[in-house]
Amino acid sequence: MKLTNIAAIDLGTNSFHLVVVRLKQGGNFEIIHKQREVVRIGVGKSKNAGSLPKEGIDRAMSALRMFKEIADANDAKIFAVATSAIREASNGSIFIDEVKNQFGIEINVVSGFDEARLIYLGVLQGLDIYNKKVLLIDIGGGSTELLIGKKGRIEYAASVKLGAVRLTSKFFSYRGKFEKEKVNACRKYISSELRPVLRHIKRLGFNFTVGTAGTVQAVGNVIRSKNKPEEQTFVTLHNFSFSMSDLEKAAGKIIKAKDTTELAEIAGLDPSRADIILAGTIILNEVFSRLKIKKLTISGYALREGIVLDAIEKLGGTDEEKNKLKKLRYDGALQLGRSYNFDLPHSNQVKKIVLSLFDETKQIHNLDNYHRELLEYAALLHDIGYHISPAKHHKHSYYLIKNSDMLGFSQRETEIIANIARYHRKAVPRDEHENLQVLSEPDKSLVKKLASLLRIADGLEKTHAALIKDIKIRKEEKRYVMILRYLTTPPETELWTAKKRKKVFEDVF
Repeated sequence: MKLTNIAAIDLGTNSFHLVVVRLKQGGNFEIIHKQREVVRIGVGKSKNAGSLPKEGIDRAMSALRMFKEIADANDAKIFAVATSAIREASNGSIFIDEVKNQFGIEINVVSGFDEARLIYLGVLQGLDIYNKKVLLIDIGGGSTELLIGKKGRIEYAASVKLGAVRLTSKFFSYRGKFEKEKVNACRKYISSELRPVLRHIKRLGFNFTVGTAGTVQAVGNVIRSKNKPEEQTFVTLHNFSFSMSDLEKAAGKIIKAKDTTELAEIAGLDPSRADIILAGTIILNEVFSRLKIKKLTISGYALREGIVLDAIEKLGGTDEEKNKLKKLRYDGALQLGRSYNFDLPHSNQVKKIVLSLFDETKQIHNLDNYHRELLEYAALLHDIGYHISPAKHHKHSYYLIKNSDMLGFSQRETEIIANIARYHRKAVPRDEHENLQVLSEPDKSLVKKLASLLRIADGLEKTHAALIKDIKIRKEEKRYVMILRYLTTPPETELWTAKKRKKVFEDVF
């Protein structure tokens, strides 16, 4: 791998973070610049609920302009990840396109599950916890990620729509006052939303707890300032630990405050968090008390460093690193299929056929191994819609894949996979179809190409009898001839179905 500098940008709900690193031999890196800008991209006077307001977008563009200048000054390749606020916004894709047009920055919108994976990657870089069974708690502005992991393997991950900014908007509306009944209502809401996730974590168990992101850092600094009043400056508390008792005392002060003025007087509290710290603290307190956590250790390494490590793999990490990511993605797709009782032998046969078709038609489609991998997952999951109903199962497959949280996949990749599966039968992809609207023009074209292959492959497994053993494609003057090999029963139905479905491939190419 050619060594280069990497700039990782975390576009969070409350803050945008930048970290610039210099890569070293062996896949390690050193941080050469860090910066945080409070953006609160979802806060403004938008008349459309669920959309990013103009004021938030303006603040975001200003921060990204600065980050781009810093990255360019350090000759760093940018990898940007967006989380819940942009992920859920109705105009999120418009904002993403505008960022690309103005700054050339491509934003990767990750699912809540993949956000947890990236945070875990970052934490592993900063703390000696590889062999521990870790509970990871990341309380962001828009969501809270909870994860159980050991030796780099994720046993469980959940993303809950509970964040410091989100809950402040819902219960306290940035008025600066905290009525007791609103605090109680917020606590009950958090408890209700967290209950099923915490129940699952209890069953799995853990022996070490790590906390990341702004709320945990802010509460940690309040605790540290009480213990060391002479050091009240807000700092990154990497490897700092606090107990249940410490949290209860700090949380007691924060929850008792009647307004932001009282909060601002608490020693060690970052003033920029005074208006959102209450909601975040209630989340943290609930997780601690429900899981009976004795001690939490703060990691200053989190999503940004995870983005860096993920980028190193994408830039050409070791074969072992690439295989780990591929296995994570494959296991995630397999788990999704199993959760809907899919026909694994049929899916594996379709996958085998379509990958053979992909390999045999490389000179026609000119796609690479990354696209081959997306096609593989679409083939594996193309029929999961049968779980809902055989009728229109291709559309049900699209819905189930699109709304899944498969580890290792970005939102864009999930959309592409879902659309490839959607078009394995019936209607052909058309630009006016609503499900294609969120995709860029190149991605729409990619879906059309890969879906045309999947249609033929599914046709060649029409009877679910795995009759096709081998495929070769030979060029003859102005046409390509597909040669099918079978060992037992002549695949008459498969041949008839494939002939019906080949026209889409011919039209696409």
